[in-house]
Amino acid sequence: MRFRPSYRSIWGISFPIIIAGVSETIVDITDTIFLAHYGITELAAIGMADAIYGLSLFLIMGLVDGIQIIIGRRAGQEQRHEIGRTFNQGLYLLLLASLLSLLLILVAVPAITDTLLASHEVHNAVNRYLHIAAFALFFQSTNLALSAFYVGISRTRVLIGGAIILAITNISLDYLLIYGNFGLPEMGIEGAAIATLSSEIATFLFLFAEVLRKRYDLSYHLFRLSKWNMALAQHLVSISMPVSLETLVSMAKWFLLLVIIEQLGEETLAGANIILSCYALFIIPVESFSETICSMISNLIGQHHEKRLRLLIRRTINLSYSVVVPMLALTLLFPDQVLSLFTPDKEIIAASHYGLIVMVCITLIAVPAETYYSAVAGTGDTRIILAIQCIVTLVTLTYAWYAALIAELPLQYILLAEMLGATTCLVLSWLWFRSGRWNRLNI
Repeated sequence: MRFRPSYRSIWGISFPIIIAGVSETIVDITDTIFLAHYGITELAAIGMADAIYGLSLFLIMGLVDGIQIIIGRRAGQEQRHEIGRTFNQGLYLLLLASLLSLLLILVAVPAITDTLLASHEVHNAVNRYLHIAAFALFFQSTNLALSAFYVGISRTRVLIGGAIILAITNISLDYLLIYGNFGLPEMGIEGAAIATLSSEIATFLFLFAEVLRKRYDLSYHLFRLSKWNMALAQHLVSISMPVSLETLVSMAKWFLLLVIIEQLGEETLAGANIILSCYALFIIPVESFSETICSMISNLIGQHHEKRLRLLIRRTINLSYSVVVPMLALTLLFPDQVLSLFTPDKEIIAASHYGLIVMVCITLIAVPAETYYSAVAGTGDTRIILAIQCIVTLVTLTYAWYAALIAELPLQYILLAEMLGATTCLVLSWLWFRSGRWNRLNI
């Protein structure tokens, strides 16, 4: 369970996470692609619905990151029993968080979208999707907890199988249910929601079966109905709550950015969804390497090998660029072909060229920004992570608001807001990590 910061080790852990990230993004992008051929209202709505769904995950994502940080630290200390205790206690908290998020989507979100969205048709489509997809929260939270466990113990290959199942289930059901193929009812955006829910259930069944097959339920005591441990729960919450709030702020940033763009019309919002879907593909390896470094930073600190942290960061950035740069180069060479994967509308494709170039530039900045940001998270200094995200969000939304609603600039100039945010994130994260002030923590 002890990690060594070699290129081979970093790649070995990160590659399955990249595959898992691809499959999760495929779930979102498949919805976008199929609904782009179904109707412009549905295309505009799915981006907003995904943003709201992501926003509702803020408690869950914070807890998962907290679980992963602690498991990584205990793995470095070679304390298997404590890994199981952390996982089981975290699972209790995740189920509570999932229930709370479900109630939020079903009760509060319809009123919020009715107030914020200019289009009544988009409002209705968003809520039809969410009232089904919200029930996936229970299964997704457990899947994320299992992913955190596997990353924490540096055994990530099983995530490839889960990723394949997630993608195949979602694509198949999207094709069958959105259009009503093979005699099934035509359900439109509601069919996409059922596909999302079903794919999370199928993935959970696979990952749970793998726990039993590998006997991790015995060696790590996973899924044991243990007593509520208040001290451990408080420790998890103390680490996770700032990350939950950070996730909330981050998701709110994307949601409010889409709300700002939505004021410019359905076609502009549809174009933004296409461009952001491309960015979601670009950022997969970046976020995957960042997830690895978060856990491995914690692991190395658990081994008392703090001197190796900067070496780990440098090698992670190098590997991330080696994967991202070829992808971005192909995008710049064949922009029409890339954009046509998401929509057949030639006008939207033509209008999205400059926005796509902006996203390529943002990705190049995001590589070191996300790496240093996740490195700070891996130290357990989650309050600083929250502070950085708040500053980044303020910078991003202030510029986007001015560019869109005051200066009335084209979409590509509005999207420069994310470039300002990524640059701010890089500078602040680098300064804090270099300061070494995170050494004061005891996780």
